[in-house]
Amino acid sequence: MRKWYLVAGLAIGYVLGAKAGRERYDQIADYARRVTGNDRVQQVASSVRTQGEKAANVAQDKIKGTKFGDIIEKFTASADEPPKAEPWDSAGVATPVRSDRALREDSAGF
Repeated sequence: MRKWYLVAGLAIGYVLGAKAGRERYDQIADYARRVTGNDRVQQVASSVRTQGEKAANVAQDKIKGTKFGDIIEKFTASADEPPKAEPWDSAGVATPVRSDRALREDSAGF
């Protein structure tokens, strides 16, 4: 039942957006730019960012020395390594090397 509400909401939003047209979109985009470019909004965003960083530091200090803190430390330490060429390389998954012929022979429909 909830999926129908989502679908109906998306459909209504699409129809209303299409009726509003490009002019209304430009008005909304301009308003959003003015709000985000406002000095007061930038100050509040900066303040929130600073408070978030302080809260993160406090939380990190609280979990240091715990099992969870050790897991997080190992996880973040691996973030300094360069990314692997393939996602499965970092998981330690061995991928067999097969020739194109071997791929074609065991694939269905070839």
